[in-house]
Amino acid sequence: MSSPRRHGPPAGRRRPRARPGPGHRALTALLAAGCVGVAGWLHPHWAPALGLGGDDLPAARVLPVEAPAPAGAVPPDPAAPVPGADEVAAAVEPVLAGAAAGRRSVLVADALTGEPLLERDADAPLVPASNQKLVTALSLLTHADPGRRLRTTVVEGPEPGTVVLVAGGDTLLSPGGSDPDAVLGRAGIRTLAQATAEALAERGAAGPTAVRWDASLFAGPDVNEDWAAGDVAAGQIGPVAPMAFWSHRVPAGEGLSAERPVDAAQDVAKVFAAELAARLPGGGAPSVPAVAPGRAPEGAAELAAVESATLAEQAELMLQDSDNHLAEVLSRLAARAADRPASIAGGRAAAAAALEAHGVPAPGAVLSDASGMSLRNRIPARALEQVVRAMVTDPTGALTPGARALPVAGGSGTLAGRFDDDAERPGRGLARAKTGTLNSVVALSGHVSTDGGRLLTFSVVLNEVADPAAARDAVDRAVAALALL
Repeated sequence: MSSPRRHGPPAGRRRPRARPGPGHRALTALLAAGCVGVAGWLHPHWAPALGLGGDDLPAARVLPVEAPAPAGAVPPDPAAPVPGADEVAAAVEPVLAGAAAGRRSVLVADALTGEPLLERDADAPLVPASNQKLVTALSLLTHADPGRRLRTTVVEGPEPGTVVLVAGGDTLLSPGGSDPDAVLGRAGIRTLAQATAEALAERGAAGPTAVRWDASLFAGPDVNEDWAAGDVAAGQIGPVAPMAFWSHRVPAGEGLSAERPVDAAQDVAKVFAAELAARLPGGGAPSVPAVAPGRAPEGAAELAAVESATLAEQAELMLQDSDNHLAEVLSRLAARAADRPASIAGGRAAAAAALEAHGVPAPGAVLSDASGMSLRNRIPARALEQVVRAMVTDPTGALTPGARALPVAGGSGTLAGRFDDDAERPGRGLARAKTGTLNSVVALSGHVSTDGGRLLTFSVVLNEVADPAAARDAVDRAVAALALL
């Protein structure tokens, strides 16, 4: 929660800015042609002004904003004035000066042209905290089909009387029934057990005496050696499996718990075996099949399957909630889609390839993990700003889910409780950004609409922070200052 402020933004009318000339407007219009429609639904309050009704936007993907947009907000306009560099510096620098940080990397740019408007050590590779998840999202959306769904399957086992539960990368499983309207819990193990029981009955097969689980989809270590032991012990991050309940949480009835599993895939297999036994003739606890790890036979007949939410929806959940385990899972899936091992090293390689594919310079970058929990990660503000800009302006639309998945200032995800005092409120509903916080790190990267209707992209990364709460407030006030330009 931000500390209270006694003074809001300066009152009164600002001086009018000169409008750009016809030549500049034509050039800007050409640059913006492929992204204005995209930008129109990056910010929810723009949609009506662009003539986009509710039927044009998937309802589940439109994020609520508790506070209305400031009265001066206008739809994005390719001819809208670009704030001058001096104007941006005057608005942002005094505010950021209040954040006590030993090192900082800052970049503000025009989203449509890429013109830098403020640069302060923009190429300094610093610890990004959870802003690293922006690179993970870029990697996933670059290498994988955003509409793909992950299948958790049951196949015939290698021996008579066995079935194999095969992990397909879905770690958002529910122990109960499938919920077609959900992202977390879209696929349910109870539903999978019921379908398996029906398939066995159709074959005239007796209930299995053993359930094997195949978690061979991911390769290499399940714990990154660069993670702090204390963070693993606290459950902030931990072993990564290709099959888990509730994004690597231990089920608490039908809901979530804070507890992390020791072996997530085994836990899913045990619940599946119990649910399957309950649905077989004469089933119940005494007849629960034995559970053990085991590979699915090559070409084994499929008995049943359940499907996850799309990868785009999972990327949105990862960015909205800053879900560390999900980020590590999606990194491995991106690696697999890029024909690399679904491992920590494969995820690093896929992320580096995605940055290169989109022309994102990252001098001195270190991609230690996918979640941002590693203090070995290094990435400059210029790279993070360009990742955001690539998502915002991608003419193909493949990266757009990443831009619109970012939390809304004061409205959703990890920004729901921020932008809450007088100096910060002008940014509510006008900015979307990925947060990042570690003990001595504060980062925020995203995009914001100015009062004049111009879309700006930004990244602020602060290291060696003395007071993280005060630094977060300063960064939020800086973004709010951009919204007032």
